[in-house]
Amino acid sequence: MVDVHDGHTPIRLDAASPNLTPRRLRHELPRIRKGGLNTILSTVAALEPPQTALAAVAEWWRVDSDAGQPVRVATSTGQIRDAVTQDELAVVMHFQGTTPLADNLDLVSAYQRLGVRVMQLTYNAGGLVGDGCLEERDAGLTKFGRNVLAELQRVGITVDLSHAGDRTCTDALAATTGPIIASHSNVRAVCDSPRNLLDAHIRAIAETGGVIGLNAFPAFVATDPVPSLDQLIDHAVYIGELVGAEHVGLGFDFADEDEDDYDYYGYDERYYPRPPWTWPTGIASWNDCADLEEAFLRRGFSPAEVAGIVGENFIRVFDETWTG
Repeated sequence: MVDVHDGHTPIRLDAASPNLTPRRLRHELPRIRKGGLNTILSTVAALEPPQTALAAVAEWWRVDSDAGQPVRVATSTGQIRDAVTQDELAVVMHFQGTTPLADNLDLVSAYQRLGVRVMQLTYNAGGLVGDGCLEERDAGLTKFGRNVLAELQRVGITVDLSHAGDRTCTDALAATTGPIIASHSNVRAVCDSPRNLLDAHIRAIAETGGVIGLNAFPAFVATDPVPSLDQLIDHAVYIGELVGAEHVGLGFDFADEDEDDYDYYGYDERYYPRPPWTWPTGIASWNDCADLEEAFLRRGFSPAEVAGIVGENFIRVFDETWTG
């Protein structure tokens, strides 16, 4: 691992992890450790109703209270840095969608008080908040969605546009009062998928001070059946040239999903091939993350830019948005 962090303990952050759950912790933690990552945004809920989401939040707090686990739930950037300094894994609770709100705006504040710190506005389909990226009507944010956006920013939950439809992105970016992220989204001009971002939205996210996390899901990296780490970095190069490397992060979205998971999440075969998935060579799992800094340096990023990409850029946004 190349040191691009001036000798201090680096933040090495993956902003999208469906795989890391309390029940999978024993299996996943060695892979995370091997890859040198120390901060993970865990997908606590996505399409689940409030009762299920609440139970999932409680599971993470049970892990946090177990002194025998080298894992801590982080609700501030200070807690992230403290955990990393103590060689513990910092876990940030992340909702990949607003279904856990049902139609109750007050649940935004409740989840914030329970430790949720990042929330996507939509998943792939349409919902009460707005349309996802695979919703063909592409109607954007609803009135309720605009209220949710405002409330997320009021209480200090980072707004995430991954999976959002084009008009939903446009509506949210026009209404935002602070930085917005796309935790795990690539560039549509590099790989033409509705899950990837248009240049206009990349520019608008950057104008808010936000960050876009590179997504290793193969169908969003390139049209090649088995893409590579270098092709994933192509997206970072594109974003860096368009708006600056300070708006690039990592959101790998590693997922060991089967046919049942595929049907549960309602994936569209035009954009998501059926599993098993072959992840990019050189970045097929957390095991491969140890040499990420070197890979970015080889592509012309400076040490300071690389330190931002592997963690500090997202930390900057969280410092500004976790105000509650």
